[in-house]
Parts: sequence; structure tokens; C-alpha cells
Amino acid sequence: MAATSTQNDIVKLVCQEPSCKKDFIVISAEKKFYEQKKLPLPDHCPACRHKQRMALRSERQLYKRTCDKCKESMLSVYPSDAPYVVYCHKCFWENIG
Repeated sequence: MAATSTQNDIVKLVCQEPSCKKDFIVISAEKKFYEQKKLPLPDHCPACRHKQRMALRSERQLYKRTCDKCKESMLSVYPSDAPYVVYCHKCFWENIG
């Protein structure tokens, strides 16, 4: 990791992702945070770090099902055979209000 520092304590780095290699900076507040937590400065630019975080998330799938109250068709993250009571947006807000 090639790092250079300026007078404002901004560190200029180069992303270590082989397909990226973009320049990015770490501002003084971020640098202070990393130092307080005893963490190394990042090796990857913010976009590549975001991409890595998103790759770790489980993929969500939407299922067509009916609202358990009004029976309207809707999309849900729960399949119709899931053991949960699922309301559409309108019925949900009516139920908690």
C-alpha cells in the first residue's frame, strides 16, 4: 500500500484490487478513527469495500403471496409456506395504528 501524507493529515492511497487500482483518500477524521481502534488503513477504495460487503450479504428473494388479512396479491421476502403472518403495507399500518 503506497501512502502519502499531506499537511492536512489526508492520506492518499491506491486501491489494491487488481481490477481497480483507483486513487482514494483517507481524511484526517477517518485516519484518527483507524488509529484509535488500532486498525490498519484500508487497502481498497470505498467502492471496492462496499462491493466486498455486499458480496457477504445473503441474497434476498421475493415471493408472490397474498396478504393474510385482505388477501390482496403482494411481494414478500417470506414464501407462502412460511409459518409467519404477513400483511401488505396497508394492512400492516392499519394493524399497528
